[in-house]
Amino acid sequence: MKTHSFLSVAVLFLLLSTFSCTNSSLTDIPDEVVGLAPVYAADGDWDDISSKGPRAIQQLNKIYYKDSIIFVGEANQGVHIVDNHDPANPERIGFIALPGNSDIAIKGDVLYANNLTDLVAIDISNLDEVTVLSRVSDAFPNASQEVPANYIGYFECPDPELGSVIGWVETTLKKPQCWQE
Repeated sequence: MKTHSFLSVAVLFLLLSTFSCTNSSLTDIPDEVVGLAPVYAADGDWDDISSKGPRAIQQLNKIYYKDSIIFVGEANQGVHIVDNHDPANPERIGFIALPGNSDIAIKGDVLYANNLTDLVAIDISNLDEVTVLSRVSDAFPNASQEVPANYIGYFECPDPELGSVIGWVETTLKKPQCWQE
């Protein structure tokens, strides 16, 4: 009787698991679908950090507040600088180009940030002309995104010959060859 009960439960489990799984196969690739495409930083230009004029925020990331200045992260692009001395009228005053950036911290006049795989310390005492004080190469060796993190769906397969992947943008893809479930 125990054997029959165990066998029934095992068969039921197999049947339920078969019907509850949804697997797509390579033969089901759509001609056109909305998905993610990689954003590349070509070798050599991802570590160019500099002060720029203000620009519109496209993709809000981390926010840091210090001495009435708001530092607003722009995913994979850099940090917006907003003067908040008059909270009723905040004013965008600059942008720090920092490719591959996803996180920042500030202590004193030093902004610490990831620059793709590197950790950089940036002097922000003069926001019109920031300077890199130090760099720790490969502090974040897994920061280069070979696949989109926490994403389910189709994406364009990364091509290492185009450089390091520093982010992903949603777009219309034609016959994508990569996906995640």
